[in-house]
Amino acid sequence: MQRARRAQGARRSRLQTRRDQRNQRYGRFIGLTALGSLIPGTGLIAAGKRRLGTTVLVILAALAILALAVVVLIPPTELASYGGDRQMMLILGTALAAGAAAWLLIAVGSHRSLEPEGLPAGKRLAGALVVVLSASVVVAPLAVGSRYAFTQRDLVGNISSSGGSNTTPDVDVSDPWADKPRLNVLFLGGDAGEGRTGLRPDTQIVASIDTETGATTMISLPRNLSQIPFPEGTPLAEAYPNGFTGSGDPLEWMLNAVYANVPRDHPDVFEGVGDPGADATKWAVEGALGIDVDYFIMVDLAGFEAVVDALGGITVNVPRDIPWGNKSLPDGSCTQANGYIEEGDDQLLDGFHALWFARSRCGSDDYERMERQRCVMNAIVDKADPATLLSQYQSLASAAGDIITSDVPADLFPALIELMVKVRTQPLESLTLDNEFFGSMGTTSSDPDYDQLHARIQEILAGTPATPDAGETTPPDEDTTEATSQNASSERSGADVQQASGEAEEPADEPTDGATDEPAADEPVDAGSVC
Repeated sequence: MQRARRAQGARRSRLQTRRDQRNQRYGRFIGLTALGSLIPGTGLIAAGKRRLGTTVLVILAALAILALAVVVLIPPTELASYGGDRQMMLILGTALAAGAAAWLLIAVGSHRSLEPEGLPAGKRLAGALVVVLSASVVVAPLAVGSRYAFTQRDLVGNISSSGGSNTTPDVDVSDPWADKPRLNVLFLGGDAGEGRTGLRPDTQIVASIDTETGATTMISLPRNLSQIPFPEGTPLAEAYPNGFTGSGDPLEWMLNAVYANVPRDHPDVFEGVGDPGADATKWAVEGALGIDVDYFIMVDLAGFEAVVDALGGITVNVPRDIPWGNKSLPDGSCTQANGYIEEGDDQLLDGFHALWFARSRCGSDDYERMERQRCVMNAIVDKADPATLLSQYQSLASAAGDIITSDVPADLFPALIELMVKVRTQPLESLTLDNEFFGSMGTTSSDPDYDQLHARIQEILAGTPATPDAGETTPPDEDTTEATSQNASSERSGADVQQASGEAEEPADEPTDGATDEPAADEPVDAGSVC
C-alpha cells in the first residue's frame, strides 16, 4: 500500500514538474513575443533565427539613426516647410505605411516562430492578443502619421492654385524671395449663401510680410472704398480710366462689388483664370494701396463653423449683447433678432455663435465688426495649441480644405510655410483704414485721395518693426499710437493712424440670410470696448 502511494506521489510530482515547465515555457513565449513585437528582430533571435533577426535589428537601428540625424541636422524651419511639399508628403506617408505593415509582419512572424507546439486554442489566442497590443504601441502611431501625411498632401492640393491667373508673379521657387523684400497676400472672406446674388467678399485684409524678418502688417480695407483706380498698364485701367465708378446704385461701385461685377462686365480679360473675381479684386487693392498684391487666399465662411467646432469652441470677451439671426434693412434698421450672444467675459462660443459674433452688423459699424473679427481669430489662435491640432487634425484639415482656396502655386507652399515660421516670431501689426485714418488725410473712404493713401501706406510699411526674438519689445520711435502684437508691444510713427493688434486675421463676412449691403456709416457706432 505504501509503495503504491509513493508511486502515485511520484507521478503527481512529475506531472506538476511538467506543468511548471510548460508554464515557464509559455511565460517565456509571451514575454519574448511582446519584446519581439516592440523591438523587431529580438523575437526572431530568441527563436533561433539569429541571422534574420540580426539583419532586422541592424536595419531598425540604421533607420532610427537616420531619423535622429534628420531632426538634429535639418533646421526646424526647413522641416516645417516639408509640410507644404506634396511630393515629400507622398514619400513620408508611403514610408510610414510601409513601416507599419513591415513592423506588424515581423511581429507576427516572431510570434509564430516562438510559439510552442501543442498549445491549446485559448493560449494561442492570448499570444495573438499580446502581439496585437504590443505591436499597436508602434504600429498605430505610424499608421496615424501616414494618414496625416496623405491628408496634408491633399490639403495643399485642395487650397493651391487650380487655374490660371493674370496677377501672380513669376518666381524661382528655389529662392522665391530673392528679389522680393515684401510679400503681400490678400485675404478675402467670401459667402455666397442663400439670399445673396453672387459672392461679395466684404472683409478684405492684406498681409504685408517682410520676407527677411517675418515682421507683418495686416491692412484691413473698408468694403465701401470707392472710386478705386486700377494699376496702370492693366486691362482694367483701360476699362475704367476714371476708376471703378459709374452710374446707378453706389453699392455696385464699392470695393466689395469688384469681385462679382468686373469679371461679369469684362469676361474677355479673365479667360482661363481660375478665380476671375479674386484676380480683379487683387488689381483693385493694388490700385487702392499702391502696392503689388502677390497672392490671394479666400475663406468661404459657409464652412467657418466647422473649424471652430473642430477646436471645441472658442472663448472671447463679449463687450455687449450681440444679436444673431437678424439682418440689416435698406433704411438702416434691423429685423428682429432670433437671440443674443450675451455680454460677458470668457464666453465659450460654438461655431455657429462664433460666426455670428464676427459677422453681426446690427447695432455696430464695419470697424467695430472688424475688431470682433480680430477677437475671433485671436481666440482661434489661442485655442489651436499643438495638442488640439494633433488630436483634431483630420477634422480641421477637412474643414480647411473645404473652405480655403488660393492662387498660391503648390510648389511655393514649402517656402511659404518656412516664411510663416518667421512670421510667428515677430510682432503682427494691424492697420484698419477707418474713419480716423481717412479723416487724418481730410478724406473719407467713399471719396479718398489715393495719392495720399499710397504715400501713407508706403510710409507705414517702411516703418514695420522687427524683433530678433519673440518676446522682445521694439523700442518706441516718435510719439505714436499704440500697436500691440501677439508677442510684444511696439510703437511706430504715424500718430494719426489707428492700429490694433491681431493675429493673422481670417476674413469674416456678413450673415447669409439676404442682408442688404449698405455703406458704412460716416461715424462709428459707440458700441463699447471690443473684446
